[in-house]
Amino acid sequence: MNLPLYIARKYVFSGKNAVEVNIISWIAFIALGFVTACLIVILSVFSGLEKINIQFYSEINPDAQITPKTGKVIENSEQLLGKIQVLPEVKVASKVIEERAFIDYNHKNHIVTLKGVDQNFNQIFGLDSMVKIGKPLSTEYPRDIILGQGVSSRLSLYMDQVTPAVLYVPKPGKGLITSKKEAFNTTEAYGTGIFSINDKYSEYVFAQLELVQNLLNYQKGEISAIEIKSATADSKQFLKALKKIIGDDFQIKSREEIDAAFTKMMNTENLIIYLIFFLILIIASFNLAGSVAILILNKRKQSLTLRALGMPRGKIKQSFFYTGVLITIYALFTGLLIGTLIIFLQQEFGLVSINMFMAFPVRFTLQNYLVAILSVLFIGTAVSYFVSRSIALSALQS
Repeated sequence: MNLPLYIARKYVFSGKNAVEVNIISWIAFIALGFVTACLIVILSVFSGLEKINIQFYSEINPDAQITPKTGKVIENSEQLLGKIQVLPEVKVASKVIEERAFIDYNHKNHIVTLKGVDQNFNQIFGLDSMVKIGKPLSTEYPRDIILGQGVSSRLSLYMDQVTPAVLYVPKPGKGLITSKKEAFNTTEAYGTGIFSINDKYSEYVFAQLELVQNLLNYQKGEISAIEIKSATADSKQFLKALKKIIGDDFQIKSREEIDAAFTKMMNTENLIIYLIFFLILIIASFNLAGSVAILILNKRKQSLTLRALGMPRGKIKQSFFYTGVLITIYALFTGLLIGTLIIFLQQEFGLVSINMFMAFPVRFTLQNYLVAILSVLFIGTAVSYFVSRSIALSALQS
């Protein structure tokens, strides 16, 4: 029989004669259990939000983007597009041009991201479904543009097919500039729709590919990127097939690489939240330290008796260490049980809502449970070890 563990089980919640020890032990148990429940719930909420955001970005972003390794222009886009479209892993490919531009409307102006797109782009981005006011782009009206909410608000441009907006892009080259005409290429366009996606696309303006090509003085086959939607769920096989067919002259970005800033932001938020709760967990563990310390002092006479009966000092210290660990384990699994129940109820009944239409998303993941279990066990074990070694040693020596 493991005698220190047997003694620890008796010490976890002491008898009626040790009321103050029981109170502090219960406080430590409740504090650790509460923080554990909060930790697993918060991690699950962030996992749910992350899943929704990833799903959203996967719907509006391509699975791969091909850009030139040097320069800004893909010159023989039709030839490259023909190679890509015959791949069975490719569902649809779209030619795009993206460039910073200056837009002026009724003496109001703003710097925007201008994106020229072809007729296949809607199958990747679903742009038509995101137009909230007005009408989507149509090849019948080559000078139409649709604006993000941010651009529309700044320019007070909603739908105007009478007064055109003017788009400006800098002309390439060097030399002394003496007039606006020498500095910029310009074209007129008409705002016919407003779309709403997220903050990133709030500053975008979408136009027909040909309009942007003409504005930038590009030839017909010149574009800045090809965006592709995959026909397979195997992203590695999809990217491998693309790399094999396009060679080394072009750069391929996966969806994760396109969304690198978003992924980094989500990971940073998760880390910050975890560190905050880890700090709270450390503070809650002070109750555990107090519980073990008072237990050692309360059981000093029993410890000296066990020592006189021949029990090694190390075994006596082990019994107090195991007591702290057992309190930690009981609190951990109670907290996990309560947290899991809260997550389940939120998942099934939407107890807490973001707004009238959407409850806070939650998601069960093994990773979250491992993080919570390892964090609580690490703190509880470390505190129990430190207190049992230092205080028990001084108590047995005095």
